[in-house]
Amino acid sequence: MKIWMKSVLGALLLVGLCGCSLFREYEEYESDITLDQLQALMSRSSDPTGLYHHAHSYVQKQISRVIGIFWDDEYVVEVKFKRPGSWRTITYEDNQPMSGVFYNGQQAWLVDYHSKIKKELTGKQLERIRNMLKLLQPDSTFSSTFEKVRLSQVRIGGVEYYKVVGSNPDQEPITIYVGKYSGLPKRLVTREKVGGMTVDYQAVMDSYAMYDHVVIADQSTVTVDASTQIFRVVQYRLNVEIDDSEFLPPSF
Repeated sequence: MKIWMKSVLGALLLVGLCGCSLFREYEEYESDITLDQLQALMSRSSDPTGLYHHAHSYVQKQISRVIGIFWDDEYVVEVKFKRPGSWRTITYEDNQPMSGVFYNGQQAWLVDYHSKIKKELTGKQLERIRNMLKLLQPDSTFSSTFEKVRLSQVRIGGVEYYKVVGSNPDQEPITIYVGKYSGLPKRLVTREKVGGMTVDYQAVMDSYAMYDHVVIADQSTVTVDASTQIFRVVQYRLNVEIDDSEFLPPSF
């Protein structure tokens, strides 16, 4: 169901570990459907053939454009996932690896390729990654990812959305706005602690397209405090053969 999350959560994990709101004011009222009905709507919208739900792996590449004052910087971000729960993302600059996050289902590492440093994540950082990556599972649901889920309905600029607020103990909640009629998420909002500071994070799904028979957010705008990045999908494939060794950090 959470195909769209691959773009925005990959960005969140990279930014969270290493402006102005669109929805500042809106009407909020009781949802006219249940959480199960919303999850079914989202699955039909993003995975009409059911291929993603049963996929054992995927690979996605994006171009990340960081908006600067005088010029923009571009990077390639590659994400790989393999069941039951291995995940990695590597950012490339000029075809050379720059940074990465690795998770083999049990352990997680941050990697700085330029400095040749790798750091194993433990405690709350590791738990945060585990919880966030539950949303990247092809068969994930809000109910299986969050301990508490609150569903409501909102009207913003004349457009109706379902608002889902998911939370787990000792972690910042994640708020997701889903188009009432499209069944596709429009915006994700949360907060992350970076270097002892708390930063506001939001991702806006600008557009969707079909890749390998599934519908994904092919362009997203991610804002972390005053920093803005635009992610554009350039490759997406299901059921790619991936060796388990690719989810371990490099040996420098």
